[in-house]
Amino acid sequence: MQTLHPMFARTLLAASALVSLAAMPAAAQPDAGAVWHSAGAVAPVDAAREPVYGQPVSDFSVIVWLDPECPYCKMLGRTPELVVDASGGRVNLAVRLLPLPMHGRAAFIAAATALCVGEQTPPAGYYRFLDRYMELTRTNGAGLPAATSVEALAQEAGVHDLPRLDACVHAPATVQALGQEFDAANAAKVTGTPAIVVRDNRNGNLAMTEGAISADEILRVIRALGAQGAD
Repeated sequence: MQTLHPMFARTLLAASALVSLAAMPAAAQPDAGAVWHSAGAVAPVDAAREPVYGQPVSDFSVIVWLDPECPYCKMLGRTPELVVDASGGRVNLAVRLLPLPMHGRAAFIAAATALCVGEQTPPAGYYRFLDRYMELTRTNGAGLPAATSVEALAQEAGVHDLPRLDACVHAPATVQALGQEFDAANAAKVTGTPAIVVRDNRNGNLAMTEGAISADEILRVIRALGAQGAD
């Protein structure tokens, strides 16, 4: 599965050609005093259309745009999940995939595989696959070590039908879904990965930043948005 089928490669090239280089997000930097700012249009977390970590409905959502080959996404790791775990159900998480063309085939294959793992497993399988991939990837397009594969990680995450997984990864509909995420990221004014949005679902207020930030920083912004909502 680590090689692109010819049709898949052609579709990816066509999709990439539609993305303006001027609007292309880049790999963000590590947190050095996160700068939070406004965002564009950000779709609320919707458990009916995307895998959600935590409760399907919550007071606050953390939304992360992630490139599976981004080194700063690897540094971020499971931090947003730890925020959700400690929230007592008040926070949920959606990880949205943004494989950058600069990271080549490995990023697209990993992102497509994650989407397709999500078709065969509950949301926990999607997050388990991404967590393991981010733990093991050599980043910057180098992909996984030779001793493992996306198929093996998919099976660890609960996938039982590898032929179905392979067909899904190379399906035009999967490429289209990733293209829609590019469009959504542009609409949200994402400028780098990881891009992180905190959304107060009670009133729609939100804040965005980029980079490998800490759990404490995410919690600080959740508290700040919560205080605004109480005004």
